[in-house]
Amino acid sequence: MTGWGDGKRGGNRERPGIRGCGRLVLLLSVATAMAGCTGFRTAPNPFEEGADAQRQITIEVENHNFNDATLRAVARMERRLGVVTGNGKQTFTIPWTTADDLQIHIDMLAGDRFTTNRVTVSPGESVFLTIQNPLYRSLLRR
Repeated sequence: MTGWGDGKRGGNRERPGIRGCGRLVLLLSVATAMAGCTGFRTAPNPFEEGADAQRQITIEVENHNFNDATLRAVARMERRLGVVTGNGKQTFTIPWTTADDLQIHIDMLAGDRFTTNRVTVSPGESVFLTIQNPLYRSLLRR
């Protein structure tokens, strides 16, 4: 009879049994536990201090024009920011979860409209918009 432990084929081999399965289960359990500890977390913890700042951007605006400017952020979607008075300053904060291009659409009260250059912005960053007269000289920068 040729079998598992008779020495005729391959020497002293052990039968795979409960011990082999037990080792496999133990190995898988340890690997799963380690994966949970090292974390594959992609979303920030909302309870951490400063977590909100990591999911938004700040837009600082200086209006060097005499007229009020209504601003809209243009990325994947368009979002109204608000109004900056003539010769005024204003800071806006909007939710921002990934690195993406941003443009600002400027609509002057009783005047022209203009869309700024594109700037790539990541969560937690600030951008600066200077509204000039004439409007086409306005600039968005990081």
